[in-house]
Amino acid sequence: MKYNTDINIIGSIPDYHLIYKALPLILNTEGNGIVAMEKLLVTDNEFNFRTEESRKRFLRVINSAFVNKNHDINLLGSKVIEQLKNNEGSQALVLFWLFSINNTLFYDLNRDLFLKFYFLGRAELPKSDIIAYLKDIFQNNPELKGNWSEKTIDIVASKYLTVLKRLHLLEGSRKKKYRYIRVSDELLAVFIYFLSLRADRESNILIDEFIPFSFVSKDSLIERLKKLGKKDLIRMNYSGTAVNIEPSFNINNIVNVIFRRA
Repeated sequence: MKYNTDINIIGSIPDYHLIYKALPLILNTEGNGIVAMEKLLVTDNEFNFRTEESRKRFLRVINSAFVNKNHDINLLGSKVIEQLKNNEGSQALVLFWLFSINNTLFYDLNRDLFLKFYFLGRAELPKSDIIAYLKDIFQNNPELKGNWSEKTIDIVASKYLTVLKRLHLLEGSRKKKYRYIRVSDELLAVFIYFLSLRADRESNILIDEFIPFSFVSKDSLIERLKKLGKKDLIRMNYSGTAVNIEPSFNINNIVNVIFRRA
């Protein structure tokens, strides 16, 4: 179980437009993406970080939190974020998926708390619930016991809520309340591609634990997928108890296809 504190740094970034501008350069590793990003961030300091160390720390955490070993996931993320440059709300949802895929702690918190309560219809996500969850993990897992202090756990819980708020998934100051998330057909198709590219995906996506990250209830999921299938955005085999998905297009042109046809 590999947990880190990337959530703290991502939660400390005041303007996520920096991330949306940086990620297409970093994720598109074909060509000179990393070199261009280092020039933009470190040499030219376009984001106005005060010190060279803060610029390098930003670059490190972006790589750690959002860059996957699977180049197809990176390429898809890069193209979608660039495609959605005039839709910050949709970019935020893509960022939520990428961070969830790449960061074990963010994934677990989302799966076990945020999304669980979302589908139960909870109005709020209390910080105390997050602290209790983290304490349970670090007290009852022999490999993790004693690794994080109570102060670290408190900071992670606070920054986690900040990340979700900056991704427009929660709102409010003192109390963080859930926002209703409506996922368009275009973004649902993108999500299905992310799901299909994950190394540990289930062949039957109805039992894949990543499915709730789509924000689509199980009651409406099959009909939504059929709709995407009719638009020829995905290939779907539905047996009544299982749904198997295969992407219909090469990753290099899938984004153009999705946003043209959906």
